[in-house]
Amino acid sequence: KKVCLMYDDYIPALVCEYFTINELPPGTASASYVETLELSYEVNETISVDFTVPVAIQNTWIGVYNFDQANNDMSSIPEPLAWMYTACNNVAGDQTENNDCAATASSGTVEIDGRFDADRWTTGWPLPSFIYRVCLSFYNNEPYEEFICSNSTFAITSASISVPSEVDFGSEIVVSFSNPDAVFSNWIGIYDSDTDPAGDDDLFWSSMCGSQEDWEEPECPPQTSGSVTFAGMDPDLESEEQWPPSPGLKKVCLMY
Repeated sequence: KKVCLMYDDYIPALVCEYFTINELPPGTASASYVETLELSYEVNETISVDFTVPVAIQNTWIGVYNFDQANNDMSSIPEPLAWMYTACNNVAGDQTENNDCAATASSGTVEIDGRFDADRWTTGWPLPSFIYRVCLSFYNNEPYEEFICSNSTFAITSASISVPSEVDFGSEIVVSFSNPDAVFSNWIGIYDSDTDPAGDDDLFWSSMCGSQEDWEEPECPPQTSGSVTFAGMDPDLESEEQWPPSPGLKKVCLMY
């Protein structure tokens, strides 16, 4: 960069001096953390995002992306669909003459919702039903090359599922669901608790009709409500694990 002492607008500078702005300390982004508090939200529900950074920087922001448009393997991330400053929890900042956020925060929770549906977003609120990911950017100017994205994705959906909080080893697992916007490609998967359903293999899966045989229409038309039972008795069962699932914390997900 260079800094110059100017005489007046459109007049050559009186004197300039060059200087260098250093990069963030190595590992700053990778040592940071950003994740949504929930794996799914209803349409128009506030999206709460927890974050922690080792270096608090002004104008740091958290953005929401379609799950396949941003991840930690990228060299930079694009403009987000919706975003908020981490320290100001808004898009307006805390300054009177501009929309910068001079405050800093090393940790906290950002709440993304329709309060700040602004022309600085690339989409309107509410976000539609889909699978998303959140990313935290230290840069407020493109290219956004210093960032961390969540390992997990989250869904915005009108669907819901329920499963008993505890299941005896070897017992069947009954998953109840409601899915008003059902499509024929929906399915239900069982995962280890620390895996990302968007990128990791399921342990067991089933169509919404209760097996793997009736996967496509017309055998299994879109199901708006019902239940699926996992019991290891489907002769065509293809899974990462053999029945019964190993003990430990699991999660069940309704997939798009």
